[in-house]
Amino acid sequence: MSDEDIHALRDDVERTREELADTVDELAAKFDVKSRVKDSANDFKDSTRESLNDLKDSTRESLTDPDGKPRPEVLALAAGITSLCLAFLVLRSLRRGR
Repeated sequence: MSDEDIHALRDDVERTREELADTVDELAAKFDVKSRVKDSANDFKDSTRESLNDLKDSTRESLTDPDGKPRPEVLALAAGITSLCLAFLVLRSLRRGR
């Protein structure tokens, strides 16, 4: 065998070792169920947190004016709900008093 053949063979063996090491690493990661579940849970937690922040921002934008003050219709709705709750409590206490 010539020196070139030996050098080419060594290079081929080294390349094969690197490919085998990559394959083993990929298989180890694939069979590491605990890490995969943990990664999946973290991804879910991050996406949920992001979705909740988006919802919070969009809700805040829809309920307030550009200055950050509550919009008049939101205040009216809050007053209406408060009035209904108060009326319910008064009627309930009157019925119990009979």
